[in-house]
Amino acid sequence: MSDSLYLYTTDNKVKMFSTEEDVNSKLASVLGDKFREYREKFLAATHFKLETDFPLYLNVELHQICNLKCPMCSIGNPDANAKYISDKKMSWETYEKIILEAEKHGCPSICPQGTNEPLLTPNLEEHIRFAANHGFMDIMMNSNATLLTEERSRKLLKSGLTRIRFSLDAVTKETYQKIRIGADFDKVMANIERFLKIKESEGYELPVVGVNFCKMKINEREVNDFIDTWKDRVDFVAIQNFTPPELQSDFTGFIPTDSEFNRAMLDDFHCEQPWQRVYVKNNGEVCPCCTFFNEELTLGNIANHTIHELWNSPKMKTLREIHKQGKFYENPVCLSCVKCTTGVTDINFNKK
Repeated sequence: MSDSLYLYTTDNKVKMFSTEEDVNSKLASVLGDKFREYREKFLAATHFKLETDFPLYLNVELHQICNLKCPMCSIGNPDANAKYISDKKMSWETYEKIILEAEKHGCPSICPQGTNEPLLTPNLEEHIRFAANHGFMDIMMNSNATLLTEERSRKLLKSGLTRIRFSLDAVTKETYQKIRIGADFDKVMANIERFLKIKESEGYELPVVGVNFCKMKINEREVNDFIDTWKDRVDFVAIQNFTPPELQSDFTGFIPTDSEFNRAMLDDFHCEQPWQRVYVKNNGEVCPCCTFFNEELTLGNIANHTIHELWNSPKMKTLREIHKQGKFYENPVCLSCVKCTTGVTDINFNKK
């Protein structure tokens, strides 16, 4: 499901951003026409009007390690952890292979992380810089900010990173500690404040900085307060709907109570991710979306195939077509994903 980005302005500060397009306007003002051209293609692909020869965006999962045990994540959920999480680490050789193939095809955007805390990658900044040196102009990451020391902050600001989001999911310490299990609320807030101060004081235009809120039943009452808390401090606020970490268990206790909104989503639901991206997992499996259980839809392994080959495979083309037509229910994994994410299980999707 897509993020929602909110607009805020103040008398004394730079304009906050309302949509992804507004964030991209800021990036284009820094990065120029080549970035604008990439975003035009990305928007066309998002609207199912452009089928590219190579994905426009790569998620590259270097490992599946995190220092937190958030219950809505595959790492923190025991059932999902047993099914989908491994101690496999992607080698530099595999990462280099991915980057060099992507450079050959002019891929513009990458997130060098997956289901993990990226700052647990000791040489993360080297991965970012390598991607930047080989043609990637839009490089992004999400972090829980627990390990965001002054040293790491300075390294990230120099690395070529264009976007960073800090995943918080709460505005009060009490709610935060129920969700971000293993984190220190006060320390995380201090880490983010220090990062923002360094960025401002040393004149870095990039990365644009956002905070992330995964909306669940446990925290849904804090959405507005979360926005109010951060609207004058960061470039954007992203509100995401809960996505289940696996498909067989009952996650109704996580799903927000605005079920009417969830039902409305189904009236014209199309998943754009297979038109935009692939996700290369830590074990080399190449998948068409970023859901926790995306390996259920694997296209093949990077050890045996190129990304170009898998992107243009019959399986991927079929997946793109059914989502263009709004027939997500024709793929059982996509159908289960939509049912679990929305909490709507009593609709006969085959009537669409």
